[in-house]
Amino acid sequence: MIQISGVAVVTTNENDRVDNIQFLPDDEMAPVLEQGSINSGLMQVLRSGAFDYTVNWKPKTRANSTLLRKSAHGRLSATRDEAYQLTLKVFKREGLDVIETMSKEAFELVHSVKL
Repeated sequence: MIQISGVAVVTTNENDRVDNIQFLPDDEMAPVLEQGSINSGLMQVLRSGAFDYTVNWKPKTRANSTLLRKSAHGRLSATRDEAYQLTLKVFKREGLDVIETMSKEAFELVHSVKL
């Protein structure tokens, strides 16, 4: 555990949400801390022990599609923009006839779901 004394400055936005946290140590010779991390914001730590943390309020992106049916090499999904999306992927190392495999699976996926 490292204890460093100093002053913390917290900046909020118009919605009283924290936008930035800054810590300024009393002793400029404070130990060096971890150099930074990114999670729900960005933290930068200076050699003096001072750090600055900026909150990232961007919402996490979520899937834009709903799975309708899966196959060995792909999937058929319904997207948020009211479309159908067919995804197929066949690896070369499988040694399959790509045209036959994709044609067969596309036909089975589309005809197995009531669209």
